[in-house]
Amino acid sequence: MRLFFLYSIKMFTYLFIIPFFLLCQPAFALEVNDDGKELLDQATQAFRDDMGGRPVITDKKFISYVNGVTKKLQPKGRPVPSGVRINTTIIESDIPEVYSYVNGNIVVTTGAIFAADNEAQLATLLSHEVAHLVEGHYISMYQEIKASERRQRRKAAAGAIFGVLLDSAVDYVVEVETAKQYDQLWKGESTYLSTSKSVATIHAAESTYIGLKDVVSSIPAKDEKGDWIDPRQRFEVVADAQGMEYLAIAGYDVNEASKAWSNVHKIKSDRAREKEKAMGPWAAQMRQSESMMRMMSARMRQSLGASGLVQTISDSPPSRPGLMKDLVNLKEVHDVQPSGKGNKGIQEYQGFLKNVMLPRAEKALMDESYGEAEGYYRALYNKGLNSARIVYGLAKSSIGDFAFSASEDQKRETEKLYREAARMDKKYAEPYRGLGELYEDWDRYGDAASAYQTYLKLAPKAKDSAKLKRKITTLKKKASR
Repeated sequence: MRLFFLYSIKMFTYLFIIPFFLLCQPAFALEVNDDGKELLDQATQAFRDDMGGRPVITDKKFISYVNGVTKKLQPKGRPVPSGVRINTTIIESDIPEVYSYVNGNIVVTTGAIFAADNEAQLATLLSHEVAHLVEGHYISMYQEIKASERRQRRKAAAGAIFGVLLDSAVDYVVEVETAKQYDQLWKGESTYLSTSKSVATIHAAESTYIGLKDVVSSIPAKDEKGDWIDPRQRFEVVADAQGMEYLAIAGYDVNEASKAWSNVHKIKSDRAREKEKAMGPWAAQMRQSESMMRMMSARMRQSLGASGLVQTISDSPPSRPGLMKDLVNLKEVHDVQPSGKGNKGIQEYQGFLKNVMLPRAEKALMDESYGEAEGYYRALYNKGLNSARIVYGLAKSSIGDFAFSASEDQKRETEKLYREAARMDKKYAEPYRGLGELYEDWDRYGDAASAYQTYLKLAPKAKDSAKLKRKITTLKKKASR
């Protein structure tokens, strides 16, 4: 037992040194040995298994834009490890999530893309994964573990440590957790919170720029209970710091980094609270059971295999935005972006939304895929692209053809949006038709008749004008009763 304990200490200490080793490397790719190739093969199979059955985006314009941002983040003169081919796959999901496989496949959800307010923020979310891949974090860790196994010739002990260290779920997204409960999940918060405090203390004491090595030296090896922190969690902080440098090199405004992660956390927290409210008195029980189901499904989907290192963590603890604010003061960032200013990419991002998202939104609305359409329209609306057609689309998709079953608050919000669209373009007829349908299901017959009349006035050649005229007569009779 004593030997096992001493070996464990040595193993963990050795793994913790790896980030320092990486930071001291010259500008050439990590050498991938047979162990690393084994991990890459596992990652390739795991990625295929993960994508099987998932709603992968196939829109070429969509893919081209996101991959373009990813490509900008790859620093010139820093080649990726052999066998790694960086490519971005987009998944249709409103849950903000970004992670990568060690063979170069970055997976990002539409929810993460829509969480950004500009291209610099989207680049922030992607830069973290690009740093993991270019620097070969997980490959290096795996090769060091296997090398240590052979040196010590204690495969049984190493296997046990390996299991404790790495055999856990990689996906930390649990929809039903409140912000407080999510903070404590999987001990992921302790690394960020402790590091944030340490880095802030260093910066305050020195009143100058800090370096990547200062950040790494601030990363705790143990949590507040004295338990060893999974080294993957520690690599998250390293990737944040190196990703910040990548942002600066690419010319993006690094001050947007903190806002990007704040947006992600807010969306997750809001979704969690909505679910809590919807579940009512069953919240606690459902939260526990759904968390377990989520964890189990994540393990099955990710196909971790023996290594547990094929996929990076997709966690986004709430202390991350605070740490990102301090990482703006990195020496490495200041050297390549001395003015502290960079490109936010607002026009580029809005152009992407307008040219790629709007057609998808309109198609989804036409196909009556209201949930999908609402996600697109709301993203456009929240980013300031508030044309009459977008506002109308948001109103229509938010309630679909089921106004009769909507709550009073939902009906009032939809009414407000239809009215907003009508004010934005006084010649646009569709908002009035939407109002007519809403009021009809709301039993506001007089208002429905008036809305339909305005619609026909603006669109006298509507195909169903005769049908609507008869409906107006019927509605007026109902209203007079």
